Amino acid sequence: MPKYRTVRLDTPGARARLNEARLYLAAAELLDLGASAENKVAGSNAILAGVAAADAICGLVLGERSSGDDHAQAVTLLRRATHPSTKAANSLRRLLTRKTPVQYGTDAISASDASDLIAWARDIVGEAEARDR
Repeated sequence: MPKYRTVRLDTPGARARLNEARLYLAAAELLDLGASAENKVAGSNAILAGVAAADAICGLVLGERSSGDDHAQAVTLLRRATHPSTKAANSLRRLLTRKTPVQYGTDAISASDASDLIAWARDIVGEAEARDR
């Protein structure tokens, strides 16, 4: 079994991360997509929403969250915390694949790409909300 770099995340902490995820997602959804800057900011907020929601799921289910720099580890940990039929782990993988170019790159992203990022974030936030019931 692989060794994961994790930190403890109790239920109140997981709920705080879920609240942050909701706020990041709301910020992403507020922007009018089309202009390059808006697309990047919306995409970046969507990525932050997905990461925060993944942390919330892992905290609620496993009592810990990923703390390493290895994005694959975060996806694997989320996969452990969710049912295989959920979209959450695949959506997180897609978001993390785009993290560096969207958040740190200088190239523009399209409105379509930003919409995809928002949709993937919604998948993870929705799964986190279902786990918090």
